[in-house]
Amino acid sequence: MKPEKDNTFCYFPFSQLALKNWWKDSGITSAAQCCNAIRPENNNDPLNLNDELYNSSPTATEIFNSGIMNELRQSMINGERHTACDVCWKTEDTGGNSYRMFSNPPYSYSTNEVFDHNEPKLQVIDFGFGENCNLRCRMCHPGLSNKLRKDYKYFVDNNVDTAGVYGWDHNLQEDNSMHEIYASQTGHNDVYGFDRNHQWQDILDNIHNLRSIKATGGETTLTEGFKELVDHALATGANKNMTLEFHTNATKFTNDLVSKMLEFEYCHVSLSIDATDKAYEYIRYPMKWQVLKNSVNNLITKWHDHFEDKTYSKEIALDLTCVFSVYNAHMLHDLFEWWNDTCNNKPLIKTSFYIDKMWPDDKFTAVHNLSKKQKLEILDVLYKIDNYNMPNVSVTHIIEYVKNSLALTITDAHRKNMLKEITAFDLSRGEFYGDFVHPSIVEYLETPIKD
Repeated sequence: MKPEKDNTFCYFPFSQLALKNWWKDSGITSAAQCCNAIRPENNNDPLNLNDELYNSSPTATEIFNSGIMNELRQSMINGERHTACDVCWKTEDTGGNSYRMFSNPPYSYSTNEVFDHNEPKLQVIDFGFGENCNLRCRMCHPGLSNKLRKDYKYFVDNNVDTAGVYGWDHNLQEDNSMHEIYASQTGHNDVYGFDRNHQWQDILDNIHNLRSIKATGGETTLTEGFKELVDHALATGANKNMTLEFHTNATKFTNDLVSKMLEFEYCHVSLSIDATDKAYEYIRYPMKWQVLKNSVNNLITKWHDHFEDKTYSKEIALDLTCVFSVYNAHMLHDLFEWWNDTCNNKPLIKTSFYIDKMWPDDKFTAVHNLSKKQKLEILDVLYKIDNYNMPNVSVTHIIEYVKNSLALTITDAHRKNMLKEITAFDLSRGEFYGDFVHPSIVEYLETPIKD
């Protein structure tokens, strides 16, 4: 059995758990069959496990074998739509390819083993290792990057207008405990998203049962949980039969990290890079473009050189994923060309290029808030990329997103809100958008719209 349009099957519930929230002193506070099921716009608790997690702190194995997980698996075998997977059903009902359609067996990268859905086994854990990060990306928020709390504190201390800006409206959060953390003097260094408790020890003790580790941050490569898990896999030999899969801002491919990655059976890495040159530096503040390039080149060069003259060699999968926003939409072809040139003539590097919608998609800096003129310009850029007709280059979904937004009525309120969000960060960083964004975006921001 495999995922098809005419069934309800998905590999994830039969082989993995997504443990995306580990709270200090509390352990696992959120668990699901996959990370997509717990998107905030869908349901923060699709399996109705939160009370049990808080009250009894079950291990990953106990969660995987729980009654609700068995119920979900049986519904898939029976061809029934379980509510825990509503995010996929909604996507499919609108004609899209849902996340389940892209699910794979945990060993699909490296072997041709037959997947047996009649014997569910916990072989993959998708970890969220907390908010420790080294960047202050404009589309992110303080809950995912502790360094962004510098901006939050600046907004509070200087009463900067952030009304309606997702994750940044400090006036709405005055009675929230997280507000006190974000606005504190040390908040930018505090990390609350990981706990070494009995649940963590159980995973370490059973690491040989895992065929794949998935991980996100913060910046994953800086988080204590990720570093400890990688080192433990290497120390126990579990790495020899394991895929290492993680998201990263790609700035920390040190010699030490790359040498460890080389020892895993397979590596699949998603690199979050949104633009080139000064536009990159504006979005991914305070990182420098040259530092980012050096880091990526270090990974690719060392991987290629390590296996080039070996009898046995192995690929690494590198996905470039960029967040689609007004900051980079006009300049995505430059990013595409850089990525293509970077990976060109590297036979051991398997690449893809993916443009992801901004989350949440109603943010002020989302492309659908632009006027028709800018959207048509952006479509030309996307068509140019699409016309390369290259495998593993995915832009069609973004083209449809922009086309569907052409009919929206854009008022001066959209422009003002976008300008408010952009200039708030300009104030906290001593920057000016006119020095970084595309001239057409400057024109939009500075030209009032007659309602």
